[in-house]
Amino acid sequence: MKRVCKTTGLTVLTQPLVGWRIAKSSYGALSPLPHAPMPLGTEDRAAWSRFDTVGSTVYIADTRRTAFLETLAPIRLSAEFRSAIAFAAEHFGKTLAEAQQMVEDDWVANGNMVPGWLPASWRDGRLMYKLQVPATAQWVDLTDAVSIAALNRELGVALASIGEPEITLGTFTGNNRLATTMIAEWIREQVLDDGGYADGIKFHSKYGTSKCWAYWLRRRDLGLSGDPIAVVSEQEIHVGDRDLKAVLKLYGANSR
Repeated sequence: MKRVCKTTGLTVLTQPLVGWRIAKSSYGALSPLPHAPMPLGTEDRAAWSRFDTVGSTVYIADTRRTAFLETLAPIRLSAEFRSAIAFAAEHFGKTLAEAQQMVEDDWVANGNMVPGWLPASWRDGRLMYKLQVPATAQWVDLTDAVSIAALNRELGVALASIGEPEITLGTFTGNNRLATTMIAEWIREQVLDDGGYADGIKFHSKYGTSKCWAYWLRRRDLGLSGDPIAVVSEQEIHVGDRDLKAVLKLYGANSR
């Protein structure tokens, strides 16, 4: 069911969800690291995911392939990585192959995933989880123009002050983490017209036309158990996985 909330002006979907999530097996599918409140004036959220809030957020993709697309984005051969190789080659008198090895070694030493390569340890340490959220779940739909208009009315001035003069679909897929997390926090705090709260947000994947969801573990954040989300199944990730191979090809990367 889809409706416009009379209190917030946001488009709200009430629907069940079955989707996919990749997570470290050591944590499990439903134990993301929670964010603590940040002191005023220290809102550096570059390391936060797009719609994180204070507390715990679980991200769900509509397909296995979308889950790979979202999770493996850091291994794309980015302009930053190519520039670093060119700089190393020019300033250290190296061939491009030698320069790339220098840059890769530097990225590994700093704990970063090397663009272009997916190590076996990444696959071995993670599982593909299938998750289910019940039909009573309420999602704020950020793919809908009505929601975008409501957010501009409510948060337009605040976001303009941090470099987002207008909230658009580009805001949600952009790299201004302070903007997207401010939007998420505002939505999470709103009481809807039925007296309840949104369970999360529906949004476009940054890497295509697929859909994703951010689900807030409200009960876990209150020290309670029983958030209405369940793990249906879990699968190991193998080097020959068809969806994994398709995404690596899109990103110009290989798996070790």
